[in-house]
Amino acid sequence: MQSKMRMSRINIIEKLREPQYEGFLDEFRCKSFPEGQLFSIPSMGNNEVFIVHSGRIRVYLSYEGREFTLCFLEPGDIFSTHTRAFLETCKDSTLMLVGADIFRDKIAKFPELSIVMTGILGEALGSTLDLIEGLIFHDARYRLIEFVLSWGQTSGEHTAEGLRFECDLSMEDISLLIGTTRQTTSSLMNNLIRNGYLYRDGRKHFIISRLDDLKKLLESNT
Repeated sequence: MQSKMRMSRINIIEKLREPQYEGFLDEFRCKSFPEGQLFSIPSMGNNEVFIVHSGRIRVYLSYEGREFTLCFLEPGDIFSTHTRAFLETCKDSTLMLVGADIFRDKIAKFPELSIVMTGILGEALGSTLDLIEGLIFHDARYRLIEFVLSWGQTSGEHTAEGLRFECDLSMEDISLLIGTTRQTTSSLMNNLIRNGYLYRDGRKHFIISRLDDLKKLLESNT
């Protein structure tokens, strides 16, 4: 199951550090942004490709005062400012940026990278379709359970108590990601905890104590 946290599992920084891509990053420039900065909006018209070097970026849509999170970009993720999405830092972040025209020229010089980029675009499209499918065909409870399972199975580790994972997103962040209100998200999360599927292990950690039962709960709602 693809994590709802990010659009792709490919870390492009690690890929570009391979010897055959030497020189690809030479014209990228680094720029730092403080937490909470909205650094790109659809009306800006700038056209740059960027790689997240550190921090976290929220990619979201906004319409008539309502926001919906598409994904979070983590270190190693690549994206573009030339979309209809808003881009905001969730943490102090550093980006590696280059003009889209220069990026195209670089891909032409390293044609084997086009296969990598196709893979990233394919995963991004798949994640977007999963998101749309969840909103159309499933309720908020299903989407929250899917989020918990995705995150846990992608980044967690198995312990004697269950599948332990770190989640430093706020309830507001999670609610924007699954397309519901903060109050609904908090209520649904507390319900999972009360019923023993999940419990907190400190401020930022959770343990899925009934992993198989939680999977069955998701399957019963398909």
